[in-house]
Amino acid sequence: MQDRYDLRVTKYFCTRCGTPIDVPSDSFYWFGGTNDPAFWCPTCEDFPRADYPGIPAEDVPRELHVGKDKGFPLRSVPTAEPSDVNDWNLLYRPYSKRSFLKQYIDWLTLSGVEPRCTLSSTVTTAAKFDPVTQQYIDEIEYTITDDCENAECQFLQHSTLKPEEVACPIMRMLCDVRGPYGLCDTGDEAMILQQFLTLTGERHFPMLVPQASILRGKRRADFVCFVPLTKFQYHKMAVLVDRPGKHRSAIEAENSEYKNEGFVVERILIDRKDPQTSYFKIARELALRLERL
Repeated sequence: MQDRYDLRVTKYFCTRCGTPIDVPSDSFYWFGGTNDPAFWCPTCEDFPRADYPGIPAEDVPRELHVGKDKGFPLRSVPTAEPSDVNDWNLLYRPYSKRSFLKQYIDWLTLSGVEPRCTLSSTVTTAAKFDPVTQQYIDEIEYTITDDCENAECQFLQHSTLKPEEVACPIMRMLCDVRGPYGLCDTGDEAMILQQFLTLTGERHFPMLVPQASILRGKRRADFVCFVPLTKFQYHKMAVLVDRPGKHRSAIEAENSEYKNEGFVVERILIDRKDPQTSYFKIARELALRLERL
């Protein structure tokens, strides 16, 4: 999803026929009405009735309170010192895995915990060459390397096609439902998060944020995530983990409340009696659905 975040366009669609319309811009492009010259629907051969998917990036919450009674304030991106800005503009994206990891480690350190993580990230930049115009353009190419104890960082750079043992101490602490610094509420949530992190590897979007207080504090979803459509637009998603037996009316009421606040709702049913139940498979299907949003 990194390529999505780097898209400097605003995505719209014609509500009359569904044709997608991309408007290049350096900020969110607000639709100025049916006479806006940037909007022409090639399918309808007319000015479209335009709407945009998701929400503007500026409406993504600046901070979430994460974990029941944990006091972990998670910002959309870490607070930067002036000397950090150049590299951090490339390292930290809103509610990405890397942004979460940085803040979680800082929170552990402030809590007096030695997190046993030696993560260091290095950014290498270069001017970008456009083969069409045959010249360098006003954009940069960059690569990021993450090192943890002279090995790949499992939280950020490891990906797998089958279940594997988790060696990362940060992932173990984050997913420890009995420990004081675990943020998941149940073992089901912890196993899904653990498998999701190893599966997605270096794909830093989106981060499944566990037990975040949303809807003005009325709800604490099992997970929330913010999926970038472009640099300026996001889908808000609430991921809810259920066990069999939950009443249909309660499910519909919850779904309605989230959807009224602009959340895409994804429900996951965990049935321990089903021999085919696999946390790895559940996490893989969730990661694929997020990619298709």
